[in-house]
Amino acid sequence: MIVSVCIKGVNAQVIEGNVSMSDMVPKEFFGDWRVSSICTKTTNKEYFQSTSLDIWTLSRQGDIITLMNPLSGARAEITVDDVKGKTVKFEKKTVFPDEVSIETPILTLQGDNFTGVDRINIKTYKNGELLKEDFIEYKVKGTKLSGSPVSGILGIY
Repeated sequence: MIVSVCIKGVNAQVIEGNVSMSDMVPKEFFGDWRVSSICTKTTNKEYFQSTSLDIWTLSRQGDIITLMNPLSGARAEITVDDVKGKTVKFEKKTVFPDEVSIETPILTLQGDNFTGVDRINIKTYKNGELLKEDFIEYKVKGTKLSGSPVSGILGIY
């Protein structure tokens, strides 16, 4: 997002600056969460779990938001696509030689809880051509386990 301010007068100037979408994420989102997921739609019941229980740790340093799962060891930088009040749409894209995965959680914060959906789209390729595409949508609920992650305690979000 670019913000422009125009100042009128003899020496008119345009001042431009960037506002990162990550700056707009409510800081209450950062910390450790217990997240339960229930499948609501899928194209491949054999490939995806119908339910899951995870721990998500959301932290921010500068403009970079990181999602970690200490149970699986997974760690990814995520992009903020949209923020409307307490609702945030994230995106995580993972690219492998024969597979592209895009995960899009849309979460609404309500005190120490969030609810929303987590959509995952996986495209599998062979010799550069699309072989198959799988999709799953989970209904997710998160409960805050701890306030801010360690980085938040240090004043870094």
